[in-house]
Amino acid sequence: TAMAGEETIEMADAPGRDITVASCAMCHSLDYVSMNAPVMTRTGWERTVRKMVDKFGAPVSAENMQLILDYLTLHYSAAP
Repeated sequence: TAMAGEETIEMADAPGRDITVASCAMCHSLDYVSMNAPVMTRTGWERTVRKMVDKFGAPVSAENMQLILDYLTLHYSAAP
């Protein structure tokens, strides 16, 4: 779990959760993940994560990017 304002966001307990929480929550609330999930695909998540790294400077390695994409695609996507 991670704190976002007053609410606790529960992320799916699965491989990749810890690195996803650590990487994403350093810059924004985790509720963005669940809010966007219904319209996201792996391609959408890849574009989003790449934007966070390339445009906003998120310190995510190529290896961790794949772990994050696998996690988001499996647990927070409308389709793989």
